Amino acid sequence: MLALVTALAGVVVTPKAPIVVVGNGGIQILAARLAAIRGYETTLACAPQFIEQVKGFLYDDTYTADNLPLTILPIAGDEADADVIAAAAEAAEGLIICFDQEAQFMPEAALNVFLKPNLKRVSVMSRSLNGEGMGFFANAAKKAANAEIWAGDANLVKEYKAMESMIKARAVEVGASTTIVRAGTLKGGASGDALSGGSGEAMFMNPKYYQMGQQDVVNWRLLYDCGSLGVKLLKGDVLPGPGFMAAMTATTPEGGQGDSHRGAVAMSLVEALRSEAATDADFSVETELSREFPSEEEWAKLFANA
Repeated sequence: MLALVTALAGVVVTPKAPIVVVGNGGIQILAARLAAIRGYETTLACAPQFIEQVKGFLYDDTYTADNLPLTILPIAGDEADADVIAAAAEAAEGLIICFDQEAQFMPEAALNVFLKPNLKRVSVMSRSLNGEGMGFFANAAKKAANAEIWAGDANLVKEYKAMESMIKARAVEVGASTTIVRAGTLKGGASGDALSGGSGEAMFMNPKYYQMGQQDVVNWRLLYDCGSLGVKLLKGDVLPGPGFMAAMTATTPEGGQGDSHRGAVAMSLVEALRSEAATDADFSVETELSREFPSEEEWAKLFANA
C-alpha cells in the first residue's frame, strides 16, 4: 500500500485535465481564471449569491465566458445540485484550495465532498507561519493602514497549521500529493492598464476588481499591479512579515517585505498541479519589482530552482 501511495504522489496534473477550485475572494477567482487560461477544464465552486459579482471579475473582452474552459458551480442554496457537485468532484484530477479572507479555512465536510480517489494533486494556499517580521509594527499597520496585512495572529497560525495537517492526511488517503503555497500580505490581482495597452498582466482579473474594498485617492492597487509582477519562490516557510516598515509599505505601489501578489500566489497554485518539483512540497511566494510576469516556461524553473 505504501508503495502505491508513493507512486501516485509523483503523478502530475497537466492542462486539459478537469480540476476544481474552492475557496473565496479574489484569490479563488484569479486561480480559476489562470487555470482555465492554462487550459485546465476548470470548475469554480461558488456560493450562488456571489456568482454575478464573480463573473464581473472573471471575464473581460479577451477572456470571455465563451472562450475559457470554465464552469461556475453553485454549491449552496436552491441552485446547488448535489449530483452535479458530486460528478465534478469525482472527475477532478486536481484540486485548488484558496481563501482570500485570512480567517476562513477548508472545513472537513467540504473535504469529504471534494477529496475523491481520482484526485492526483491538491494545491493549498496557506500563510507564512514562521513569525518573523510580525508583532507590534505589523499589527499596528493592520489596524491603521491596511486591514489585509498578514500579521501572523497566533490563533490563526494554529488554525492554518491544523488545516494543512488535515488536508495532507486526507490527501494521502485518496492517493494524492499536496503542495502548500504560502502567502504573506495579499495585494493586487487585477490587470492594471494591460487592457488599454499599458503596463500590467492581461491574464489577471478584470479591473472592476479595483472597486472592491477601501478606496484611496491614488489607486495604489492598480499601480502595484503594473510594477510588482516579479515572483520569487522560496522552499519552505521562510517568508518574513512586514517588520518595522509595515506602516510605510502598507499601501505603496512598490509594496514591501512580506508581500505576496495575488497573481503570483494564484499562478503558483495552478502551476504546482503539473510540477514534479512541487510534489508534497512547501513554497513561499515573494513579490519582486518588475513589469514582467514570469512566462509559462519560467514558472517550471521557479519551482525547480526554489
